[in-house]
Amino acid sequence: MFVLLHSAVTKEVVGGQVTVGCSFTWAGTNNKYFCKGTCSGKDILVETKGSKNVTQDRYRIEDKGDGVFYVTIKNLMKTDSGTYWCGVVRYGRDSYQEVHLTVTDGRFTLSR
Repeated sequence: MFVLLHSAVTKEVVGGQVTVGCSFTWAGTNNKYFCKGTCSGKDILVETKGSKNVTQDRYRIEDKGDGVFYVTIKNLMKTDSGTYWCGVVRYGRDSYQEVHLTVTDGRFTLSR
């Protein structure tokens, strides 16, 4: 079981990047992580592990130390579309925020 605080929805384009803000109460020094799927093992894409700023492949997490942290995904691909979770390690049950990401081709037309 987990505690879901709130969710966010974002839409971005292939090749771009997205930064998601996550905010939790009473989470200043707790480890934070960002995952896709069940949030265990290989589903965890990046985690702080006691550090404030961590980069893992295309994922970066920046922990502000006050319960707020930001996750950036670079070089977005269509396969990045899906449901992600911002997580905070807690005694007992971790807390989560749901993030829905849609990545599109980003074809735009100009009209005159």
